[in-house]
Amino acid sequence: QDRSAVRLRPLRGTGDSGEGPQAPEMMMRSSVKRAGAGGIVDKMIPGYKDKIWAATPLGVKQYLVSSENSAFEKHISTHKWWQGVLLRCKAIEKGMVPSSKFRKPAVDWRRQMERGTMHYGRWYEGPNGSDYRPGNTVDRLQNVREPFTEAEWAERQTYRSWDLMKLGYMGIGLFLAYRVTNEWPVVWCEERE
Repeated sequence: QDRSAVRLRPLRGTGDSGEGPQAPEMMMRSSVKRAGAGGIVDKMIPGYKDKIWAATPLGVKQYLVSSENSAFEKHISTHKWWQGVLLRCKAIEKGMVPSSKFRKPAVDWRRQMERGTMHYGRWYEGPNGSDYRPGNTVDRLQNVREPFTEAEWAERQTYRSWDLMKLGYMGIGLFLAYRVTNEWPVVWCEERE
């Protein structure tokens, strides 16, 4: 049953207009007409919901209307409660904003160069006396064996290691050998004349 349109309203013709005596308020139900006319039962018995509602006792009608209204208002009160909780949380967040008093005094390198406050390094940061200041740099790619002596380097060459290029060429070779040694189906399409 569709009780969403249930309202408590007075009968027509009553009131202060002088048309007649003041009648007690009565429960009226306005039904919403939708497409499909309410299904097969409404086609067999037109207006059966209105007839059932008219035959329902007043106490039951009042209970149904009040329960639906209180259920609607319960959702509103729940929403208002959650809104208060969330607003209190947002108020707590304002106290967690980091203070500029304790900020990290870091400036990016471009601004440091423009201001003339760029620190290029220390004396112990580079090999062979280099500290990587302009004019005092070392190209590490000139000597790739730098961490090792000649004896250590010769000892390292005895261990087996895989070159990625050789590994890649081996993979391509295996793939081509697989393609050559397997049979692949060929589908011949006949042309219709």
